[in-house]
Parts: sequence; C-alpha cells; structure tokens
Amino acid sequence: MQNIMLKAPAKINLTLDIIGKRADGYHNIRSVMQSISIFDYVTLYAEGKKCAFPDIRITCTRPDIPTDERNIAYKVCKAFFKTVIELPFDSITIHIDKKIPSSAGLAGGSADGAAVLKGLNSLCGDILSYDELCKIGASAGADIPFCIVGGTALCEGIGEKVTHLNPLPDCEILVVKPDISISTTQSYKRFDKLKNPRFSDFDTFLAALEAGDLHLISRCLSNSLEDASDERIIADIKSVMLKSGALGAMMTGSGSAVFGIFDSKLKAKKCYLKFIRKMFCSICNPLKRFNSLPGMPVKHLSDVRTNYLQRF
Repeated sequence: MQNIMLKAPAKINLTLDIIGKRADGYHNIRSVMQSISIFDYVTLYAEGKKCAFPDIRITCTRPDIPTDERNIAYKVCKAFFKTVIELPFDSITIHIDKKIPSSAGLAGGSADGAAVLKGLNSLCGDILSYDELCKIGASAGADIPFCIVGGTALCEGIGEKVTHLNPLPDCEILVVKPDISISTTQSYKRFDKLKNPRFSDFDTFLAALEAGDLHLISRCLSNSLEDASDERIIADIKSVMLKSGALGAMMTGSGSAVFGIFDSKLKAKKCYLKFIRKMFCSICNPLKRFNSLPGMPVKHLSDVRTNYLQRF
C-alpha cells in the first residue's frame, strides 16, 4: 500500500467583482484570491495492481459531508482517471479530516479536490504538468486551479484562469463563520437583481499589492456578492472586527464567512475572544504560492495592471 497526506488550505477573496453573465448561465468574475492557514487534511491510500479505472472510496470526519459521487474528491478522481491511461493501483481510499467550515466561501471542497489531484499525481510519479492538473481540476470546480497552486492570485473567467500576483504582506487574518449558510446560486441570482452593484477599485488594489501596503490593501477589500447576501449578521461581524482594530473586513466568496485583516496579533486575539463562544473563528496567516509544480505561468503585476487599464 502507498499513502500520502496533504494539507488542503482554505482561501479568501480579497476582491471579487462579478463582471458579466455568460450564455451558459455562469458568471464571469475578476477576483484576487488568497490562501490561508486553515487546513483540511487529505490522506490517499492506494493499493493493488495496475488498473485503468481504480475503485474509489471516500471517508470523512464530518458526517454531514457526502462521501459518494457528490463529493468533489470523487469527481476529480474520475476526471484524473480519464486523463491517465493506466494507474499503478486498482483501489484508492481518500480520507478527509475536515477542519474548514462548509458553505462558508472558503473553498473547502475545492481545496480537498486540489489536494486529491496533487496526491494522485504524486502517486503516479508526477506525470502531469501544472496546466494539465488545472485543466482537470477546472472540469470539477472553478476554484480548484487556484487551490492547486495557492498563494495570492488573480482569478478570471469563472475562476479557472489564474495569474500569480505579488504576495499579500505578512499579517494576522481572523476568519469568523456564523451559524448560517448562504446559497451560492441564490446569491448570484440576488446579485443579478441589484440596480447598482458594487465594484472594486481594482487598479488601486493592485498598486497597493505591488507596493506591499497592507493598510491600503485592507481599505480596498471588496466583494460584489456581499450586498446580495441579505444577511444582517455579516455587517454585524464586520463592525465588531473594525471596532476591534481590523484594518479592513469583508465577506469571502458568497459567504457566510467574514475575515478581518490585522497588523497585530494582540488585536486579532482580542477580537477572536469576542466570537469564540458564539461561532466558528480562527486566527490564521496568508500562505505563499506552491513552487513545486512544473509549467506554472507567472506574470508581472505591472503587466496585469496595465492590461486592466486598457480593458476597463
């Protein structure tokens, strides 16, 4: 038996602009995503002889998480097996130690899917490139390509087009997830009905990121879906964070998790103590991108900003 365990980090959206609806019903986005140090732990156990399509078994520490074909880990396995003609095993068991809250906008499922793809690729001798892994991941979930490489990145299209950016400066990030779930589908439908949707000051954000100006970055946090969340508790959590010294606070993705950026561990801890007995909360840090995958495209931040000045 071969086995491998991987960390699957959550993500937050530092900016999220909905810039159009596609003919297929999906929305095009422009989002700067950031990996953070809240992890699921994904272990793959492979055994048996060579096979074209191994058996798949999924287990999870959370009983509310499906472990059948509905799980994104199962979907990426099937997609990987269709790409790789022969696998060096005939059975794969995937165990997910779930720490990332679900229905939070933290990409927990996509993080698990990305970890499974990287684990399968490792078990097969790293036979696939970055581009190939991301293409497989995108077929199962739009956030998976970002979760494969991590760090700080601009994500476009439906989220599958990833461009690396300068890293977010070191800071403390407090993530708070209230005991509510927000439907992504319904959130987008409500967004479509907004008369004056919010958009980020994207060029200023990119300039702040390039300069490493944490204070300006935090003032430029933006999420088009926050106004469509229709949940008062989101605004209440942000208010507590800002009054506690957060440089900026914002809902991530379609919610319901909210994050605050702090330049002081003490301030972050004091704010954490205001939430810990009421709902999920965790103090974490931004993660740098992974460097081990071949074929990774990298663009200079100044090129990205110039491109957007021309387009917008």
